[in-house]
Amino acid sequence: MEALIIEATQKTPRVILDPVEKHYEISGLSLPENVVKTYDPVIKWVEENMGKDKNESIVFKFKLDYLNSASAKMISIILTKLEEYYKSGVHVEIEWYYKTDDDDIRSEGEIYSMLKKVPIKLIEVASTF
Repeated sequence: MEALIIEATQKTPRVILDPVEKHYEISGLSLPENVVKTYDPVIKWVEENMGKDKNESIVFKFKLDYLNSASAKMISIILTKLEEYYKSGVHVEIEWYYKTDDDDIRSEGEIYSMLKKVPIKLIEVASTF
């Protein structure tokens, strides 16, 4: 299975979905003009390449500096897919990073942790990622 690596732009996040290195991360700013174009390849990759092996251990990291409401909906779709894998017996953990002074990103992680039935660990960091 091939890795999906998408470099960040001024408006889109960096995406690393690397099954060989077991590195799954979305980081940076997420305010794309076309949210479907940005996130569709990510969602398709997650659907097609993750959660097949019950012995698999997935730690998916979100290190977002900012996300708009359309991006938040796409992140929710990804989390729902990871939640499905978790419910099927795959070991899934979500790590949601936020800066100490970033109440918006922290709050977004708290909301997801209440809505989704998958372990979401909120991780406070003092500086940039």
